[in-house]
Amino acid sequence: MGKRLTEFETEDRILESLRRRDGVATAGDVAADTGLGLEETEQVMRQMLQYYRSHLDVDDDGNLLYRFDPKFKRRGDQPGLWWHRFKKKTWAMATMAFKGWIMVMLVGYTVAFVALLLAFAIAGVAAAATSDSDAGGEMMLLPFYLILRVLEVVFWISVFDSSRGVGRSRRSRRRMDGRGMYGRGMPMGRRRSRGGGLMGKLRGKKKEKPSEPLYKRIFRYVFGPQIERDPLAAERAFARFVRENNGRVTAADWASRTGSSLQEAERALTASAMRFRGDIDVGDEGQLIYRFDDLRVTSEAGVEDNKGGPAPIWDRPVRQPSLTGKNPKKTDRWITILNGFNLTMGAVVLGSAVTLLSPIAIGLGWVPLIFSTLFFAIPGTRALRRRWDKKRIARENNRRRLVEAVYISAEEGVARPVDAQIFDSSDQGDKLVQDFEAEIEVDEDGEIYYRFPRVAEQLSAGEKARERATSELVFGQTIFSSDEEEVSLEDAEMAEFDRRLARELGGDVELDFDMEWEEVSETQSMETRA
Repeated sequence: MGKRLTEFETEDRILESLRRRDGVATAGDVAADTGLGLEETEQVMRQMLQYYRSHLDVDDDGNLLYRFDPKFKRRGDQPGLWWHRFKKKTWAMATMAFKGWIMVMLVGYTVAFVALLLAFAIAGVAAAATSDSDAGGEMMLLPFYLILRVLEVVFWISVFDSSRGVGRSRRSRRRMDGRGMYGRGMPMGRRRSRGGGLMGKLRGKKKEKPSEPLYKRIFRYVFGPQIERDPLAAERAFARFVRENNGRVTAADWASRTGSSLQEAERALTASAMRFRGDIDVGDEGQLIYRFDDLRVTSEAGVEDNKGGPAPIWDRPVRQPSLTGKNPKKTDRWITILNGFNLTMGAVVLGSAVTLLSPIAIGLGWVPLIFSTLFFAIPGTRALRRRWDKKRIARENNRRRLVEAVYISAEEGVARPVDAQIFDSSDQGDKLVQDFEAEIEVDEDGEIYYRFPRVAEQLSAGEKARERATSELVFGQTIFSSDEEEVSLEDAEMAEFDRRLARELGGDVELDFDMEWEEVSETQSMETRA
């Protein structure tokens, strides 16, 4: 179903899950956290017992509980581990270096060109002071004028940004307290903030640091928001959904989360039954109910963590992210100004170069010109693609609303009629009606309706199966533990037999069961004396 991970990538995922659970988990807990198959999870976790300080417990039903040292100290060398870690760190460093290179190119060329203009300006001032030609002096002063122009643009941008910020802050304060400068219940004359303004600066208040480094913002400007995609995200979501529903799922249940057809949902459940050691039961009316008992087994610490499955697909509309993610508009504006400045200066250098292949032309002309062009071209291409994506997103959200109409009509196991116009008015309605196996119904007035009986039947069958499996499958009584060598397996089994017997009798073994034998002995002795 997902990407095939290496042994060490699998181990990294398992370690992440174990750290969140303080080192205590069952294979079902880890599979739900990672999306890994149960067989693969158990295999790797058993191998990890050799390399980490750990213990293994077995309960009365044969379930295994893994207990690792929360510090995860290794106690042996694992072949190939150093090479895996080396590649992982090298890739992380290369990624960071690439992001840093983009920032260095942008900021570095801006600084270089500003320094170059300043040098020309100073030279122009000196030349103008000694030159007899007014025209020549004016030509040499052109870089100085250009710098003044740039500073003027920067000044006005800062002024407008500050004025907008002040306006927003004033309006927000009015909305917050409704009474202008002072809030309700606040004595007149008391400051709302002790650290702001001039007094705050005199007290040595430090400026807040940026929430993230500049190179990340520049990288996001060019390549857009970076979304870390997990190749096992679908499997992990499915495992959590199963645990959230007591290990009993039908095709209609899973289709409500994916929006796929009932047949596609059945194929996915069949594949998941192989991945997570599931079984298939048959409901009262022949519906298939997929049962995943092994996936439900959890440690006591993990019982409250059996949530987090995906919401119905109609409650998860597709949203188009911003072109530059969470970058502030002010940051994007300054990045645009800097790169536009570099692009202009690169063109100017090439236009004034005598030889286009000279080192100066290449270093200060071609390189910044090509870099700045690509710097603008990549987000420009993404901006054009957004129009097409916007149409696809609107179409998908419309389909999700139609899926919601199907499931609303099938609530509580009753297939209610739905006006066919809801589906016929959409270009996706015909396919969706087929996906959920609708039945057509025509009333006396000739109005056409759709019913979805199979969806209703499966929803009802799944709900009944979950009601019968309401008890949480928690790791039971430990009958063997690798760190309790003084207790033999036979003694543990006898203790477990006594515990079960006492539970059947309704009391504790050591108290109630002994008292019962004392009462029997007293009765027998009284009969003997009589």
